[in-house]
Amino acid sequence: RMAMMGLELTGKAPFDVVYLHGLVRAADGSKMSKTKGNVIDPLDTVATYGADSLRYSLVTGVTPGQDIPLNMEKLEANRNFANKLWNACKFVTDNALKGADEAELADLGVRGPMSKEEYDSLSLPERYIVSKCHELAASVTS
Repeated sequence: RMAMMGLELTGKAPFDVVYLHGLVRAADGSKMSKTKGNVIDPLDTVATYGADSLRYSLVTGVTPGQDIPLNMEKLEANRNFANKLWNACKFVTDNALKGADEAELADLGVRGPMSKEEYDSLSLPERYIVSKCHELAASVTS
């Protein structure tokens, strides 16, 4: 209805892309309902597990268009995963980058495309990471 009214009243489509997604369902697969009492309040969930945990739980492990079963165990596991990522980043910044001065930190930044010589000088794991970043950028921008 929104698209048809937009076309009728303005002569142009109100949006270019339409995303179809499934329902967020209870852990047992039933539809969430206030009358059944199986609704998960997102504000309480964010207060308990964090927004990152909720977001990650909603986008992982499901095929686009299919319903999403949401349970507290999944939220807790994803909160723990986000906490591990945070701790790993904190470890790197507190230890590996602890004595780095401004010039060393500036050298870590990407300022443009990498030359063939720079790429060839990287170790195999670093080249792998760079190649995966290029694949990701190509898939997102194509």
